[in-house]
Formats: sequence, C-alpha cells, structure tokens
Amino acid sequence: MIQLRTLVPFLIILLTAGCHQKETISPSVIPEPLHVALSGNSSFLIKPSTPVVIEDSSMLPAVTLLSEISHIDFNLSFGDPKGTSHPAIVLAFDHRLDSLSQEGYVLDINQQTLTIKAAGPQGLFYAVETIRQLLPADVANSGSELALPAGHIIDRPRFEWRGMHLDVSRHFMPTAFIKKYIDYLAMHKLNVFHWHLVDGIGWRIEIKSHPELTDIGAWRKVKPNLQPWQEFEVWRDGDEAPKYGGYYTQDEIREIVAYAAERFITVVPEIELPGHSEVVFQCYPHLCCKDATGKFIKNSGVYCASNPAAYQLLEDVLDEVIELFPSNYIHIGGDEVSKTNWNNCPDCQQLMQRKAYDAYELQSHFINHFDTYLKSKGRQLIGWHEILEGELSPTATVMYWGAETGVTDCLKEGHPTVLTTGSHLYFDHYQSLSKQEPKAFGGYAPLKKVYDYEPVPDGLDQKHLNQLLGVQANIWTEYMPNEKHVEYMLFPRIAALSEVAWQKKGTKNWEHFRYKMNQMLKHYEAMDINYAYSALRPTVQVELLNAQQLKVSLSTELEADIYYTTDGTEPNSESATLYKQPFMLSESATIKTIAYKDGQATGKAESREAILHKAAGAEVTLHSAPEAKYASNGPATLTDTDFGGDKWGNGKWLGILDKDFEASIQLSEPKQINSLKLSCIEENGAGIFYPSSIEVSVSDNGEDYKPVGTWDNKVNYQPPWSSAVSNTQFPVTFEPLTTQFIRVKASYPKIKGMGVFLFIDEVVIE
Repeated sequence: MIQLRTLVPFLIILLTAGCHQKETISPSVIPEPLHVALSGNSSFLIKPSTPVVIEDSSMLPAVTLLSEISHIDFNLSFGDPKGTSHPAIVLAFDHRLDSLSQEGYVLDINQQTLTIKAAGPQGLFYAVETIRQLLPADVANSGSELALPAGHIIDRPRFEWRGMHLDVSRHFMPTAFIKKYIDYLAMHKLNVFHWHLVDGIGWRIEIKSHPELTDIGAWRKVKPNLQPWQEFEVWRDGDEAPKYGGYYTQDEIREIVAYAAERFITVVPEIELPGHSEVVFQCYPHLCCKDATGKFIKNSGVYCASNPAAYQLLEDVLDEVIELFPSNYIHIGGDEVSKTNWNNCPDCQQLMQRKAYDAYELQSHFINHFDTYLKSKGRQLIGWHEILEGELSPTATVMYWGAETGVTDCLKEGHPTVLTTGSHLYFDHYQSLSKQEPKAFGGYAPLKKVYDYEPVPDGLDQKHLNQLLGVQANIWTEYMPNEKHVEYMLFPRIAALSEVAWQKKGTKNWEHFRYKMNQMLKHYEAMDINYAYSALRPTVQVELLNAQQLKVSLSTELEADIYYTTDGTEPNSESATLYKQPFMLSESATIKTIAYKDGQATGKAESREAILHKAAGAEVTLHSAPEAKYASNGPATLTDTDFGGDKWGNGKWLGILDKDFEASIQLSEPKQINSLKLSCIEENGAGIFYPSSIEVSVSDNGEDYKPVGTWDNKVNYQPPWSSAVSNTQFPVTFEPLTTQFIRVKASYPKIKGMGVFLFIDEVVIE
C-alpha cells in the first residue's frame, strides 16, 4: 500500500499536471484540509441541468447531501465515470486512496468536471461537506448557477474518534433537535455522537422489560425554590406539582440511529453504572444497599454491589440497548462513584472480605462484570477514567475528562483512550468573561482555548500514542434548559473542536482560523443557528506597568471593530474611539467597549474598572496556600490590578479551601492609607462563600502587627445553596495612618458537611 507521506505528493503532481494557475485563493473550509490549491481564474458551475454520475447506491448519501446543500434535484445516473459527457459531477471510488482512510477524499475541480473521489462512501460524504463551505452561505438566494473555484483538495482526518457529547438527562431534548444536533456534527466532520441518556436525575430511554424506568424515572417534580436540575424527586401520579422530563421510545431511538448512520455518525449510548443512578432507586428501592439493621441506606445513586438483582436489571437494560445501538462501544459511565454505602453495607463488606477487595477494587469488580458481559455480546465497554480505579479489565476503553497534566499517566495505563479534557473540551464552561454570558457551570473555555488544545502531550512515545483514539467535547446541560441554549454553548466552539480533531499536528493557524470564521458565521446565520457572540465581545486586559501607569489592551477573539470610552459614557461607532493599539492610563478609569461586525453591534457595551491603588504592584507574601487548580499568578495576583470579574473559574482568582486567608503586603514606601478592600466572589452551590470576617493589621517594622479595623459578615449561611454568582469588594475602614506594612486576614465560614472555598483576586488599598 502506498504510504501517506508518498501518496500526497504523488496526488498533488498528478492533479496539478497541465494546470497553470495565476491566482490562488484561500478558501474558508473548516476543518482545514490536508492540502488545498484553488484558483480564482476559473470555476465549475453547478446548475439544475448538471448531471451527476455515480457507480453504485452506496454513494447516495453524498448525492443527497449535495442536493440538500445546493437546493437542486439532480439528474442522477449510474455508470462508468470514464464515459461521462461534460460538464458533469462525477463520484468515484478509487482504492488507490486507501491510505487517506475511508474518511479521506480528493476533490478535482475544473470548468468541465467536478470529480469527487474517495476510498469509500464516508470520504465522498465529507467531500460534499467541504463543497458546502466553498459555496455561498445563503445558497437558496444565490441564483440558478453555483460556482466552485477550480483546483484540487486532498484531505483526511487526524483521529478516528472525533466526538461530541450531549447530556439529555438534566434536560430532555426532543427528537427533532437530536437530529439537528447530528447534522451539526456531520457539518463539522465529527463522527461520534455520545448520547448521555441516563443520569441520577432522569432516565431517557425506553426499556420494555422495566417500564418503571421511564414511567417513573423520566419525570421529576418542579419545585419553585429549586431549579429543575437540582431536584431528584420523581413525579408520580397524583402529585400536584408540575412534572418535568421526557424520554425516547425505542422506535424514536432506531429512527435517530438510522439518521446518524446516513451521515456516517456512530451513536454511542451511555447507561450510568454503578453511580449517578439516584432515579433508578426511586423506581426500584431494593437495589440500594442496606445497613446492619436491614434498613435501606440513604440513596447515594450507587447500586448495591452485592445484590444480584442490580446486575440482572443492568443486564436486561444492556440487552435492549445493544439491540437498539449497533455501535461497537457502549458507555457505562463509571465516574464519581461514592464508596460510602458499600462501606456501610454488611453484604458488600462480606463480598469485599471474601474477594480481598478494598472499595476501589469492588468498583472494578462491578465494572468488570459488565465488561465481560458486553464482550460476550460482541461489544466493547468504554467509561470515564475513574474506571481505572482498582483493577480494570485490559480490554476496556477509557474516556479521560481530567486535567491536561494527567493525559500521559492515563495513556500509560495501557488502554485505548478518548480525550475529553475538562480544561478545554467542556462546553458547559463559560465562553467569555462578559457579564452578558448566561449562567454556566463555572469553568472557562473560550474559543481560542479550545482551538489551541493539543491532545498529544510532548514526549509521548509511539506505543502510547497508538492508544489515543481521538478527542471529544462534552455538553452537560445543567444550565441549558432548551435547544437554543445548547446551540449557544456549542457554536462556534464546535468549529474549533473540528480542527483539533481533524488537522495534522502542528498545522493549525489561529489567524487563518479567525479569517475562516467570518464565512462560517454566515453559514450559521443562514441555518438559523443561535451561535454565541462571546468571541465577538471585547476583552479588556489591564497590565500594571508601574505604580503610576496602566497599559490597556482591547481584543476580540474573532475579527471585529472595537470602540471604547474611558470617561464612563456609553460607546458606539459614531462617538467613541476606534481601538487601534494599546493605550496608557495614569489614573483609575471606567473603560466601556463595544464591538461591531459588518456595521452592526455584536452585543451590548462591556464595562470594566481600571483601578490604580496604593498597593498596585506591591510585594505580597501569602500565609495560606491556594489550591493548585486556583493558584492564578500566585501572590502577585492580589496586587496586579487585573480583577477577576464574575467568573471564578477563569484563572484570575486565588482559591483557598477550608482555611483562613492571610497575606502580608509591603508597599514600596510608607504611605498614608485609610481603607482596605478585599475583592471576593461567591457561589454557594459551588462551595464558594464570602468571608465570615476580615481583619486588617499594620506594622512599623514588618514583624509586629496591630489590628486597625475589622469587617463582619452578617449572613447566616443555610442550605439550600444558591447557584447565583456575586462579587464584591468588602471595605475595612480606619483612621488615616502612615505605614508600609499591611496584613489582611479573612476567616472562612465553617459549614458542617462541606468544604468551603474563599476566592480572592485583589487587595485594594486607599
């Protein structure tokens, strides 16, 4: 077989022979093809009269897609492409292209013929998806002739697994939207739809052998004091509270799976076990663990690992899942499994003693049972990386969602692995720092961060590289109650994901991607997709140059014009200053910005305070270490004047867990001061609270401190915990004094049964 490194140059020579292109163009194709050479000198015209010639019916999905994209009902014929009259569109299989994989393709375009070649039907389909992006976004209004630039494209993907996940347990999404979601994946050349059908809060798949799972488990109560995704109590006949939920019938699932297959997308179902199953135990309480008195232990969402009935129910479920989903992989979850009930269940303890297990090995015992069961049915188990706890079957596949730093260790475990790295590929995280963003889970994954993600760690050897199946992004829908909100969180980040998954390592170019997104956004608009404007919202970066001067830089991730004011007035394209380069401030100011694209504002104005205070740039000593994940820039974070805003997961906050915050600040020289403000953020539902008290002390020598002022929090924290986010500067005022050494201590509130974070981003001294 011809190797790829020799095949591509050979194809380029073959396709360009006799071509004399005077003008090359840079097409806006996402993901970027392996090789592109297109000319602006000539084109192939697609018309209603253009014949389409195919070899056999396996090519029909590609022809159907081309017809949908172009809005043309083509005159289709079967025959030998070599005998085709011109002009024509010709689809052909060429097994010399096997090295491009079944997903690779070659486009050869001249004035007479549009030739689409691939080793298999999937490659032809992806070639047509590329043609979509070579045509005008608003094809329906582009006239009867559609012009494709002459030239050629050679393409193939980097990874075999290019996935997108959707959680429908927290919020049920209708069948019509699931099909639309699959279309979105196909458009971006993604080939795996990971369908999260089951979680502790809702069961979404009809199981005929256990109808209670949907009769009861698909519906939950709506309570006015809680959001729907925070309430685990199922709705039952006779309940006065409104019910919320839904499920997919087996016929609907077959319809969706077939729809995906026509677009060369594999649907991988997820059935959670042994944890995240609270709803199951409201249907079948006997599957919970019992304590020594024979009473059921509190529902923690974990199956009793010593109860044969638990295994039987799940085998029944998997039997029906296997019949519905032809995917080689069945996802079993396996994440975040509490061991508390097992440790308090005499039957589980007896099993652990008999097998010489600890609790982690008991988890492996449970998971390995279903690995064996799935193998007996000709299927492959895949689960979140927590299934590595204990002794995992060597044949299991791992889906890693942890930190980037843990990828190498995960791969060295020796299992086939899909990377869904939480820092970059969780699309439930915020897309910008703007206060206009809808509520999200708390992390920060803007478009460029997704685009910059490189799955393969430096220094990874070939053995472990071969275990890397590919990449996937995840959408958890706690804060996405409807399909428009899902679209908002998916687009345009799915475009960045597609380039991560498709492009060869080292070939991505952010500036070129920004250019291409201008056209891609037009495609989204033509498809009425509710894409996020986050990448078009101005970001204000304030850099402390010295104690008397701030440098202000403005930017948008995607191309747009930015207008700004520094006097607090509302900006617009007529009265504000057009941003061209960074500018300096010698005093505090309110910076307001707005972005325009194609003459239209991309959203409301953004506002940011740039504050020069007496501790700006001062030396800081931290006496309480932050958590590694929330260490920001260390002590300097507190006096860099770069405030974190209302997104605690954006890397600009220091997070202190279960201890008091204490820091000493040394000014450049003795200064007169009369207040200290501690800038904090709070989200109780995430375990982040305001301090219970703040104390400020000063010193003449940097060693002996005396208190000069305090602040006390009057709030008595009680559950239920709110998911609302607020950030405040808490002032401690005192009589004017002159000092160089200041110490601030913030006490954390002690709350039984939970860890408590303090998040702090700046100490403002005036």
